[in-house]
Amino acid sequence: MEINVKAPAKINLFLEIVGKRQDGYHNLQTIMQTINFCDELAFETADSGISLSVTGPYSQSLPSDDGNIIIRAAKMLKEKYNVKQGVKITLQKNIPTGAGLGGGSSDAASTVLALARLWNIKITRGELENIAVSLGADVPFFLTGGAVLCEGIGQKTNSLFPPVYRKEGDRFLISVISENPLKEFVVGIHDERYFPLSVVLVNPNFSVSTASVYQKVKLPFTNTRKIDKIKNLVENGLLNFTNASEFCFNRLEDFVLCDYPDIEDIKRFLTKMGCTALMSGSGPTVFGIYDPENKDKIETELKKHSWKYWFVKTI
Repeated sequence: MEINVKAPAKINLFLEIVGKRQDGYHNLQTIMQTINFCDELAFETADSGISLSVTGPYSQSLPSDDGNIIIRAAKMLKEKYNVKQGVKITLQKNIPTGAGLGGGSSDAASTVLALARLWNIKITRGELENIAVSLGADVPFFLTGGAVLCEGIGQKTNSLFPPVYRKEGDRFLISVISENPLKEFVVGIHDERYFPLSVVLVNPNFSVSTASVYQKVKLPFTNTRKIDKIKNLVENGLLNFTNASEFCFNRLEDFVLCDYPDIEDIKRFLTKMGCTALMSGSGPTVFGIYDPENKDKIETELKKHSWKYWFVKTI
């Protein structure tokens, strides 16, 4: 039996640090959003043992032993549920490492979900979440993906109900499902220029250590940003290239841009091109939310630089 899955990258539409914990980690409020830029994984049953082979444009820096989070996830599941079967795993690594895009965490979540199916493990949602948390702070988010409010160190997740599109005559209506009470209501006419978001990722061809970034954080802040407005916009499918610059925010830029002028250059470039430009996570990748009608112009200018870039959509 073989299972093939895609593990999507993420961007942070909002990230604020709200405190420091006794264990040294920081408490966050962040809205993470998956995008259709993915690693690809294949899982094939084996008689015993766990093996991993890695290919793709960003495979050269990745180990295929316990130093890889995919192997750690597989071993954790196998030992916890006393699985006798083994697995051969192949990873096509398309997402750059150390880029602020959550590629490793997404690979880990995809591994746990795929192996639970492959090995026919009866596992509860709570057990899945506990395993995910033990693997890394961002891993629980990738169990569901979409747009998610994450708090604590990232392990407390609350899905923001995404819009639903329904055709009525020649119109596509945006509907939103509300949790309390569970109902659907129309909030507007869907225009593909506005949702899903059109996003360009720009990477300066180096990585940034997340741990080193958080070591520079100094609390408290005098201008703490509130998450409420952007949360409401995301829930209702109303965040778009016309209003994102007012509400998107990443506190970690305060501690990264001063040391990495290349990241600041990318932000300045994307802003000049009419994008809402923001660093994703702890960087160094910068994403720009743009009007799809400007894609050709943006790409023409990007080709003049040595940066890596990808045009993607939110999913």
